[in-house]
Amino acid sequence: MTHCGVTLNGQPAVPETISDTGPILHLQEIGRLASLTPLAPLRISNLVWTELQAHGVEGDHLRAAGIDFDVTEVDEFVWRGVIVAAGMPRIQPADAQTFALARSDHFQALTLTDDQALRRLLERHGATVTGSIGVLVRAYTLGRFGRDDLDRSVEAILDRSSLHLSRAFRAYVKQLLVELP
Repeated sequence: MTHCGVTLNGQPAVPETISDTGPILHLQEIGRLASLTPLAPLRISNLVWTELQAHGVEGDHLRAAGIDFDVTEVDEFVWRGVIVAAGMPRIQPADAQTFALARSDHFQALTLTDDQALRRLLERHGATVTGSIGVLVRAYTLGRFGRDDLDRSVEAILDRSSLHLSRAFRAYVKQLLVELP
């Protein structure tokens, strides 16, 4: 795996992206896993990997979508420390591992999450964070699919995936779509 700023054969390496379970799972649920390809390689923690497998997402699915990924073991002492640290919101162990991976990269890698508590925690530390909707919008702006596909994909995320969003956020997403070219 490459890390931010590393070069391979004199060429700048693609910075890796750290992901928790949500974006990978939600995009798999709507058949848009390949939307993650421009953000690969993905680095995921061992607990995120366990959660993905429990939901039926296997390495073959990621590879078939053209996604290079690496599963990183995060020491229990490290992720438990994130959970119990003063001022930290209550987050799940897999999310604590995601935070630990982002921290190990000095919050320089893009981090993918749909979990609001983890997003807030990461953003407080200066991390760049996006979720499933952001991944879809990015794929659209990169020309990976057209406007109709974007609209259908966002509707699928909102209506058919396991992602739970507030009414206010759903309204925000719909307004965002109206404003896109």
